[in-house]
Amino acid sequence: MNATRTRTLNRLRGGLRNPQLSAVVVSLVCFIAPAVMVVQGAFRTSAFGDSDWTVAPVLRVLGKERTWEVMTTTVGMGIATVVISTLAAALFATIYTRTRTPLRRAIPVIMGIVVATPGLFFAISWGLLGNPRIGLLNSGLAMLFGEDGRVLNMESWWGVVFASALRLIALQFFLLLGPFMAMDHSLDEAARMSGASPVRAFFSIQLPVMLPAISGVMILAFILFLETFDVAQILGVPAGIYVVPTEIYAYLSQSTGPQFAEASTVSIMLMVVLFLLVLLQIKVLGKRSFTTVGGKEARGLLRDAGPWKWVFSGCIVVYALLATILPTIQLVTVSLSPFLGATGNFSLQHFVGILEDQKMLEAYGNTAVVAAVGGLLAVFAAMLLTWAARFRAGPLARIIEFSQWIGLAMPGLVLALGVLWLFLAVPALHQFYRTPVILMFALFITTIPIASRATSGAMVQIPRSLEEAAWMSGASKSRALLLIVARLILPSFISGWVLSFVIICGTLSSPLLLAGPESTFLSVEVYKLYTEGKAPVAAAAFVLLIIGFAVLYGLAQLIRLLVARAARVPREAAAPAAPAKTDTVTIATRRPRAPQRVRS
Repeated sequence: MNATRTRTLNRLRGGLRNPQLSAVVVSLVCFIAPAVMVVQGAFRTSAFGDSDWTVAPVLRVLGKERTWEVMTTTVGMGIATVVISTLAAALFATIYTRTRTPLRRAIPVIMGIVVATPGLFFAISWGLLGNPRIGLLNSGLAMLFGEDGRVLNMESWWGVVFASALRLIALQFFLLLGPFMAMDHSLDEAARMSGASPVRAFFSIQLPVMLPAISGVMILAFILFLETFDVAQILGVPAGIYVVPTEIYAYLSQSTGPQFAEASTVSIMLMVVLFLLVLLQIKVLGKRSFTTVGGKEARGLLRDAGPWKWVFSGCIVVYALLATILPTIQLVTVSLSPFLGATGNFSLQHFVGILEDQKMLEAYGNTAVVAAVGGLLAVFAAMLLTWAARFRAGPLARIIEFSQWIGLAMPGLVLALGVLWLFLAVPALHQFYRTPVILMFALFITTIPIASRATSGAMVQIPRSLEEAAWMSGASKSRALLLIVARLILPSFISGWVLSFVIICGTLSSPLLLAGPESTFLSVEVYKLYTEGKAPVAAAAFVLLIIGFAVLYGLAQLIRLLVARAARVPREAAAPAAPAKTDTVTIATRRPRAPQRVRS
């Protein structure tokens, strides 16, 4: 009996020492709990205090014709956006990995800038660029074709699709870059040698082999489109075009009071669509094999594109103009204008007004604190979850990995709604409602999947043998994690922190729902200024934010340089003081041992 009890206690202690248990608890609280709260929120009559259970809100939402119109619009716009962005991303990935196009090396730089740019930037800048009255593009068309040339209007169905696709192209490019670089080019060459045309070789050889990567990226792009609340809210709602995220926000911002149950019902419908997409991918690709093996000589072969290289270079220039240069010029021009549509008397009055506005300064300060702390916690949690998932294979590791996908599959507004339900349902968390705590918690959860992508690549490159050697030397698991893993992935950690900081600063969906009077947030204030007709002030606030991002990037690069230099100093100090020639002689005198063994 005592022996059985001792074994049970030892197993319990061993389980408590297992870091995967802590990681599972974090995953359940951060990802599973908000999803569960969204589901149960659809069947509650009230979000506060004791409430009854009912199916009336669900039936009411499902019975509305508007609900199904919104779903149809969302699916149609999502498909159009994903098709456009995937074709463009595949084109840029092909140009970069297979051709000698003159500007190909600029593609990753441009895409990196676009990925790091908040979605709110695209929404406001393209809302101004495509304004029929004052937009730069329409002004240029008017110069060429007269006033009748002002035909571009971004507050439209295709305007939302275009602005959403611009940003998705950059993200999909980086997701497709690895598979395109690993593609075995000898397959294409074999098809060409067999008489197949380039078009037939692409559709019969390259496209089927790349189908898993492309389909996975398309599904992820559709999920990310559903998270582009800012573009749909700023460009779609004024035109009466609603998608699922903006419909959820419409229920939560009713003049008669928020309708939480109805918003939860629409959120559940959104999650069901995402789940069906995953099942579709498994159904189509689950029983097919796409493995290719090739030597180094079959990979990384760049070819001269001939006359097409100028077309490809033109595509790079056009994308850079549309995604970065023109939006920035439009924002800066409007921020310097005395009023929207002015063509002269430019000044810095809006910048001075923002710096003298106590509320805007408070919004900048709150945003910086929430983004810095939330981003740091997100990167740290992502590092721990990734490390715990690879610590030991088994069901716990699968739970950790699967839960992070749930967080990525839940759009920001849905996740914010789940966090809101969670804080309202737990009595101990009521006091944090509409405070910076609930906002930071929601943004922390939203950023973890992105931060995980930034740190997982560096984590995979660290062999387990280093940690095992530290354990054998008497170091604990936490000490080995801090002294070995954390130090080796420090550059990626800093990069992930900067990326998380930028993403949190530009996020609109969660702060718009959770920010309160005591937790003003910059993206919410900029959105309010833009919707109130104060576009020059909103543009000036965003220009100041971009300047802050540039300063932060410079500081991050300086820190990485100092860290790299500090890592070189110990190695140089540990090197022997004798000249290199002496080391060579010493090694040479130790080598001839084989003749001694023959002689014995």
